[in-house]
Amino acid sequence: MHSIIVFGFPMILVAFEWLLRSIANIDTFGFVGPTLAAAAISFVVPLTKLKEELLEADGKEWIKVSKRDSRFVYFVWLMLLIGLLSWFWVCTLSINSSGQSIADFPTHVVVGSIMYVVSIGLCAIKEAV
Repeated sequence: MHSIIVFGFPMILVAFEWLLRSIANIDTFGFVGPTLAAAAISFVVPLTKLKEELLEADGKEWIKVSKRDSRFVYFVWLMLLIGLLSWFWVCTLSINSSGQSIADFPTHVVVGSIMYVVSIGLCAIKEAV
């Protein structure tokens, strides 16, 4: 249940802001792409921390880090860089509002949504590693 709240909270905020902007008769799609992209990046940042396991042997304490997690963290740093560049691009698309669309949705909304789904996938992978 906690994961649903954590990962769903940005979507709740998007829906709430959409409702407020609709009531105020303001363009509702201008903020959605950048908001989803920012939420995606915020989910990825904590994944850069290595999982550490404390071991005790011969009266000494050791910290164990798995190679899989270490490799995954390098990949996450790359994804974070790509995410930041994508967020910048999404913001630019949102500001320009050039009418570009994918499947009848503004391009910035589609890209922000993809980033959001990828970030949730990365979180699931981190849990499994």
